[in-house]
Amino acid sequence: MMSSNRLKKKKMKAYITNRIYLMLFFCSITIMAQAQQKFEISGIVQDETGQPVPGVSVYVKDKTGIGTNTDMDGKFVLKVDRGDKVQFSFIGYTRHEYLALKTEKKLVIQLVPDVSALDEVVVEAYGSKTRKITTTGAVTSVDVATLQTPATSLANMLGGRVAGIISTQGSGEPGKNISDFWIRGIGTFGANASALVLIDGLEGSLNDVDPADIESFSVLKDASATAMYGVRGANGVVLVTTKRGKQEKLSFTARANATISWLKRLPEYCDGYNYAKLANEALVVRGDDPKYTNQELDIIKYGLDTDLYPDVNWQDEVLKRSYWQQTYYLSARGGGSIARYFISLNGSNETSAYQQDKSSKYFKGLAYNTFGLRANIDIDLTKTTKLYFGVNANKTIRNLPGAADTNLIWSACSKLTPVTIPVVYSNGMLPSANGVTDEMSPYVLLNHTGLKQEEEFTSTYTLSLDQDLGMLIKGLKLNIQGAYTNDNAFHETRYIIPELWSYDKRNATGELAGKRQTERITTQYSKWEMQYRKYFLQATMNWAHDLGHGHTLTALAHYEMSDQKRSTDANDTMSAIPVRYQGLSAKVGYNYNDTYIVDGNFGYTGSENFQPGRQFGFFPSISGAWVPSSYQWTKDKMPWLNYFKIRASYGLVGNDRITDKRFPYLTSINVNGSATTNWKYTKGGIWENSIGADNLEWEKAKKFDVGLEGKLFDKFEFVIDFFRDTRDGIFQERKQVPDFVGLVNMPFGNVGSMVSWGSDGNITFNQRINKDMEFTLRANFTYSTNKVNYYEEGDTKYEYTSATGRPNGYMKGYIALGLFKDQEEINNSPKQDFGSYLPGDIKYKDVNGDGVVNSDDQVPVSYQDYPRLMYGFGGEFRWKKLTLGVRFSGIGNTDYYKIWTWGSNNVGYIPFYDGKLGNVLTIAANPANRWIPADYDDPSIPASMRENPNAMFPRLSYGSNQNNAQASTFWKGNRKYLRLDEISLNYNCNCNLLKSIGINSIDLAVVANDLHTWDSVKLFDPELATSNGRAYPIPGRVSFQAIVHLSLIHI
Repeated sequence: MMSSNRLKKKKMKAYITNRIYLMLFFCSITIMAQAQQKFEISGIVQDETGQPVPGVSVYVKDKTGIGTNTDMDGKFVLKVDRGDKVQFSFIGYTRHEYLALKTEKKLVIQLVPDVSALDEVVVEAYGSKTRKITTTGAVTSVDVATLQTPATSLANMLGGRVAGIISTQGSGEPGKNISDFWIRGIGTFGANASALVLIDGLEGSLNDVDPADIESFSVLKDASATAMYGVRGANGVVLVTTKRGKQEKLSFTARANATISWLKRLPEYCDGYNYAKLANEALVVRGDDPKYTNQELDIIKYGLDTDLYPDVNWQDEVLKRSYWQQTYYLSARGGGSIARYFISLNGSNETSAYQQDKSSKYFKGLAYNTFGLRANIDIDLTKTTKLYFGVNANKTIRNLPGAADTNLIWSACSKLTPVTIPVVYSNGMLPSANGVTDEMSPYVLLNHTGLKQEEEFTSTYTLSLDQDLGMLIKGLKLNIQGAYTNDNAFHETRYIIPELWSYDKRNATGELAGKRQTERITTQYSKWEMQYRKYFLQATMNWAHDLGHGHTLTALAHYEMSDQKRSTDANDTMSAIPVRYQGLSAKVGYNYNDTYIVDGNFGYTGSENFQPGRQFGFFPSISGAWVPSSYQWTKDKMPWLNYFKIRASYGLVGNDRITDKRFPYLTSINVNGSATTNWKYTKGGIWENSIGADNLEWEKAKKFDVGLEGKLFDKFEFVIDFFRDTRDGIFQERKQVPDFVGLVNMPFGNVGSMVSWGSDGNITFNQRINKDMEFTLRANFTYSTNKVNYYEEGDTKYEYTSATGRPNGYMKGYIALGLFKDQEEINNSPKQDFGSYLPGDIKYKDVNGDGVVNSDDQVPVSYQDYPRLMYGFGGEFRWKKLTLGVRFSGIGNTDYYKIWTWGSNNVGYIPFYDGKLGNVLTIAANPANRWIPADYDDPSIPASMRENPNAMFPRLSYGSNQNNAQASTFWKGNRKYLRLDEISLNYNCNCNLLKSIGINSIDLAVVANDLHTWDSVKLFDPELATSNGRAYPIPGRVSFQAIVHLSLIHI
């Protein structure tokens, strides 16, 4: 029995073994058969005219990494499996799909133009895409290719490049070198005049976007384009859409660049010897004794005592003239029929011009580093349902000295003269002219005050669902999007102060003697933290329906709500309440045959700033366009007129950001338990901190725009707009409430009014010379000015002192009549109420004729220090694979003042502004530029240069001379400029050798920025003219950049 069981088991084992061998045999046969089905297809890709198309993307659908590109002759070779679907994709053509069933050696693929792609698409409100011919609003679409240039920030590239935008830059320092910009200028004197920036539909910062991530960039300017954003769109909207994945083979883009920057137009100060000579003159011409003897002048001149008579160029001590920045970028893009993805990483390391002592134990290198991540993933859940998930994260790290504010360094350089203090005393002690202020050595500020690091991290997570509801109503689509934004900031400081001294003499043994300015302070640690979060939810429904015979209807409905909170704002119960918004908007459009287009919009938005019952505002707009170029008659009789459109819009836009105060309609009361008042409050004293405006309403903008667009001869394109923006209900403190009302504090109300108007536009001309050569010329401009219709103020003594009827932020000052010629002219002129003055000092006009020049004689003397006209022009010349680009930008007449009454920057311009503190510019050392009395004893100054009535500087004064330090037309300048903004040279290499290793092309570029500026300021960069050299200058830059485009190829 036992042997029988063993026999059965043996037979069963043999049976199973045979079956396994049989299965392995059939598997091997199957694999061999499949291997035999792999074959090669090759051929050529042609356009609609039969011409070969190079650079066509050829790939196998739903098989990542299997693909290639056509060569310069349009030819391709690809290994495929039987049944593979091979797709051919190229910009401007519909995707072509070929089913591979057998070997093909002479395959001819003819691409068909994509009619929708040929029509330029404009991105409008809530990301809706509209053909350019059908838009009725003022929308500027920026060619994204023009933004692919090295820059410190995307915001810095807009002014002079994008019609409708005016920008200014206040510093060139890494981390601070970000331009402020406005759409169509400043339209309100209320609390907020900034534009709304939306990145993929969510509020964000242009500084967090790498230009290589951008798919489209639009600027919405009129009511038709912005009304749907309600509260947020009053000052214009910038829409940025980032790249998404595509149904094509996996491709990579890698970029690296190195940029060298150098400082330009640094203030040029006198050396110690010339400073001392001028100090003597400043004292003597005012009747005082000279400060330096001839012996002391020689000591300074020959450097005989560098402790008590130093000769320091502070800029040489704390600045290096050039520094580097490196940036890196990598992106991956691809996908199949189910899922598509775009992922990018970027990083930047930018050092600065600050020259630190590497031997200092606090040396870390003053730098600004940024890191960014973006991921956009699209998934087709069904044929009608799509899911999108997006992530955007950015981190910045900024290293600073322990004193933290680098502005102190520039202030110290302007205050400390060459002879005030040395860099380091010979006994090793560190100097300061006056304690721990901007009067201490900038060398100490940089190297001996510890260190500070500022880290900031921001991230946004988005989930979006797109549903085609065509099964219910044809043409109906729904999008629901939710987002969470989180910002964190952490600043930590390790602050120390070394022992600081100021020596002014030597004792009997020759040792330095003086005053200790500060005791040593050991390391003090401090930190600052901030957290911010925002929840955002929106739903958008689009509908489009073709009625036939050229009639088309479109509609859009949108709802959104948000909830945001910032930890640093939560100081009490009221401020700790999250800021919430919600709004509803809609748009209805009619289009007849692309000839007559009408759109109606409205926004219905709610804000916490208004009391219940007034929280929601209704803001409608209407716009229309007429396209005569769509007539058949025009096409037949005027074939050179490719496109021409006239459009107009009018509407209301609301602005609730009228004050920084939360719930401004509420009266706030403070309580002091230790005080008493007559209000009979038993717990202590109470008082009104602010009076609520219980009648508060929205600030409303009435926007009108008319525009012309056209294209002629297939070469010349133009857009020009004329606009007017009237703001009513601007929130401001009341000034006309009489005293007998008995108010402790004046209330606020919607009483201000302002109007702005102007024009913007752009032109483009393209000319192809032959197949290897073409050029493009571009130009744009933005002009915007304004006037205050009503500004409530106290009773003005004279009409010319009122702000009403004048430009917003206008400059007020005295009218200078030149310099007093002699004492007789002083005796016969109205008395100037600014202290003593002599011949050679500034003479002012007695405007009201009362015989005294005082504050009553201040009149409007110029517009605000803000460009009203900004423009740019340039072009590219292409020859084969080489492209040369040139771009200029500039601003029109823009007044500025070198000196303001009690202005903090006066010290950078007026010689000896604060006596022994106050550097002297070299231009003041030129006798031709200052008023010098004829009897001043200095043989080196010729008589022809004395008592110059047209001198740039009045009679010198050692210390502040209030007569000469008044804001007046004497110090008025014009900072208009024309800047050679950019020169670029780009070479595109896409040879077959590169393609054989998977590299589609390599772009090599050299880009130079801010090479030269034509202006009348001369001393400083005209954008920083009012700083008088007390700010980090805007540097010149040269970048070397390489961009590699490659595909993951599997043979």
